[in-house]
Amino acid sequence: MIYYVSQKNVYSGNGTKENPFQSIGQAAQIAKAGDTVIIGDGIYREWVDPLHGGSNNQQRITYINAQNEHPIISGAEIVTNWEHVQDNIWKVMIDNKLFNGYNPYSDELFGDWYDSMGQIHHTGEVYLDGTAMFEESSLQALFSYPQNSNRMYRWYSIVEEKNTTIYASFPEKNPNESCTEINVRPYCFFPSREGRNYITVSGLTLCQAATQWAPPTAFQSGLIGVNWSKGWIIENCIIHDSKCCGISLGKRAEDTDNIWSINPCKSGSQTYTETIFQNIYNGWDKNHIGGHVIRNNIIYNCGQTGIVGCMGSAFSTITQNHIYNCNIRGEFSGAEMAGIKLHAAIDTIIEKNCIHNCIRGLWLDWEAQGTMVDKNILFENITEDFFIEVCHGPCVVSNNIMLSNRCVRDMSQGTAYIHNLFLGEFYPCHDLNRFTLYHLPHTTMVGGVMLIYGGDNRIINNIFIGRNDENSLYGTAGFDSYEKMNNTTFTGNIHSKEKDKPLPVDIHNNIYLNGAKPWNKEEPIPCATEFHVELSLQYEQGHYYFSTNLYDISLDLTVPRITTRILGKSFESNQYYENRDESPLIIDQDYLENKRKERTIAGPFAQPIHSVELPIPVL
Repeated sequence: MIYYVSQKNVYSGNGTKENPFQSIGQAAQIAKAGDTVIIGDGIYREWVDPLHGGSNNQQRITYINAQNEHPIISGAEIVTNWEHVQDNIWKVMIDNKLFNGYNPYSDELFGDWYDSMGQIHHTGEVYLDGTAMFEESSLQALFSYPQNSNRMYRWYSIVEEKNTTIYASFPEKNPNESCTEINVRPYCFFPSREGRNYITVSGLTLCQAATQWAPPTAFQSGLIGVNWSKGWIIENCIIHDSKCCGISLGKRAEDTDNIWSINPCKSGSQTYTETIFQNIYNGWDKNHIGGHVIRNNIIYNCGQTGIVGCMGSAFSTITQNHIYNCNIRGEFSGAEMAGIKLHAAIDTIIEKNCIHNCIRGLWLDWEAQGTMVDKNILFENITEDFFIEVCHGPCVVSNNIMLSNRCVRDMSQGTAYIHNLFLGEFYPCHDLNRFTLYHLPHTTMVGGVMLIYGGDNRIINNIFIGRNDENSLYGTAGFDSYEKMNNTTFTGNIHSKEKDKPLPVDIHNNIYLNGAKPWNKEEPIPCATEFHVELSLQYEQGHYYFSTNLYDISLDLTVPRITTRILGKSFESNQYYENRDESPLIIDQDYLENKRKERTIAGPFAQPIHSVELPIPVL
């Protein structure tokens, strides 16, 4: 069946093309496997809660925009009738019936690894002409705040039994002459029940939801999310202004959610470990959970993450998304914040994404095993572009361009960095305080636990570019204390001679420029010239262009393409560096998907370039 939704009719119809529904929710209550819901122009101020899912990849339920039309699902409502109080301060009283039982202005952000930075924050938000304002700590602070602050547009709410009153500062604005909106709903498109599988959401704009903080040890809400299901496709969407997370591929709700914050008698890592085992017992495996495709979306202005996931993102593909402006306003802090933040991203492919102007670019935390990070570009991220934390490998990071001040923080082992371009620090470290999990190859079944000694890395055919200063973390000099890997398969007790010694590494055939420093054991002698490299990334009329003089020098190498045979196995998990279907890995494409020859050059481009347009989706 095909159902139609449109706001052009004065009255809601029966879902036919001639007499369409007025709300998407009406179609979502009856659409079943194989059905398509075609959505026309308009702003749909509703929470779409699909009652059913598809049955397999061929029998999906698809929600898609009508051709050449641009529907919007909003979690906000317009508010009017503001009353002037004094100076720039206005107020509006809202009947609590508007919130339909859930009031975002009484729901405080809370959860494991959340840092309020000394102020209570709520899931509610106030928007002026589409831009989120800042929540103030008290009514007194709102009235006394300096008017020349960069946070002039602020609000504070008082919730009573029947009404919620919002006070707001509108410098030189009359809110009754502008569009003011408030968050009302916790989601835009999110099933309230688990196991709504094989749903496609395509071509929609989803915005302004009152989402809650989403740690790996609690239910992870998102403006749009899958709620512990399998086989979703979220594509060609614009997703913005979520209080916390944009897309959730995350953890299911359990009685023990946020128990570490509620009763911290056990450590956070122990709590998370128990969460993993509990969910394996409750059915976390490839046949029932994950396997999603998240592609070609534009995601921005999210307070915590653009995409979040814990366990539910396993076996997924996240590709060609443009993610920016995540947690850059400095209102609240904590862990779990990045453009993409995933726990247990087993056999997940993260490729061809652009992530920039976020607190952190991509953060893989625990159990990034069989994960592929390929052909991404990351820049102007505050903390670092890529953080891989307490993972045992194998993880492959290939053909990426990382341009922030710190490109990589590696608190893991068993990661292969192949054919990347790094303009910034590469910081390796260990973690001897947490026993963390690794899995049997290509499954969710736990194979063992171990500390993170660091090392077991393969760093081959990369270009490291420094910033012409004395920073020793430009390049691979951070590995100077690590031993050399004799072969790709360890034998014997590698820790027998020295307790807590890092695992050995394989670092060769890299190029170091602009003061970047090589590992002191690297062979053959690496290329490190005095040539000054210049790079630029420019945005012009909806297009990104990458330019460089890098290829004015010869970067030829004499090594073959990198394959499973060269990389071998990661030590702890005893798993080959291979594709998730267990076929041999061959890194035979570059960042632009050009074919690599048997003999190739270092870095993300297989042929020299001077200026090239990058395939980044933009508004």
